[in-house]
Amino acid sequence: MKFSFFGINKNFNRAIKHLGYWLAFVSFFTLVWGTYDNDYLRNFMIQILSLPARLALVYVALYFLFPKFFLKKKYVTFVFLYILLLIFVTVFIQRVLFFYVVQPNYLQNFETSNFFAITEIMNTLLDVNIAAIIPLGYVFFKNWQITNQKTIELESQKLNSVKDEKFIYLKVEKSLQKIFLKDIIFIESLKNYVKVKTTHREIIAYKSISSIEDMLTNKKFLRVHRSFIVGLDFIDSFSPSKLILKGTPIPIGRKYKEEVKAVLGYF
Repeated sequence: MKFSFFGINKNFNRAIKHLGYWLAFVSFFTLVWGTYDNDYLRNFMIQILSLPARLALVYVALYFLFPKFFLKKKYVTFVFLYILLLIFVTVFIQRVLFFYVVQPNYLQNFETSNFFAITEIMNTLLDVNIAAIIPLGYVFFKNWQITNQKTIELESQKLNSVKDEKFIYLKVEKSLQKIFLKDIIFIESLKNYVKVKTTHREIIAYKSISSIEDMLTNKKFLRVHRSFIVGLDFIDSFSPSKLILKGTPIPIGRKYKEEVKAVLGYF
């Protein structure tokens, strides 16, 4: 068995937080009801005797119902079982302690008709449920926060993984057509139009080659001639005067030779 100091320390810190919550909870309601009737000791004992039902509700909900059903998105089942749990701890734990211990010893003047009085059971149920509001609210919030963070990370990963999958829209006749940048072999200027040669098709779009060059932020494209932009991934061979892209010769303009030389590195 491996000894893990950090694991023990983590569990200790968690235990301290839980203990702090219950101390704060008991102290708060002791002060609230103690201020009302000026009997702090009696109200402290009532709160202590109310802990078993509250502890059962909170920890069964947190460590069984929440991971088994809520985290698996079985929300209806979670709510249904939580209500059953709440009724169970109210009737068989809290009500038993209240009727047979609290009432005879600390609330002698309290009159009750019988053990199963509906009004008193409902009041007890609401009283027990108060203890679960903050813990469940906290874990719901943390789960939402973690889920939201994971969503953001996944979106970020998707954006990083599809950087080369970006696209542009070009006007073809009366419609806009999506063209993925990774598919573009070369673009040729035809005065006010351009011919876009892709791995799947060839289209004629109403656009100037200069305006398309501004759209191509991807570094895998190079202007090699006043009439041509080429996709670097599709260059089969090149020389100082021309490039061959998928069997198609593309001339290199005099104005662009130095830039092409710098990018491709020929001599």
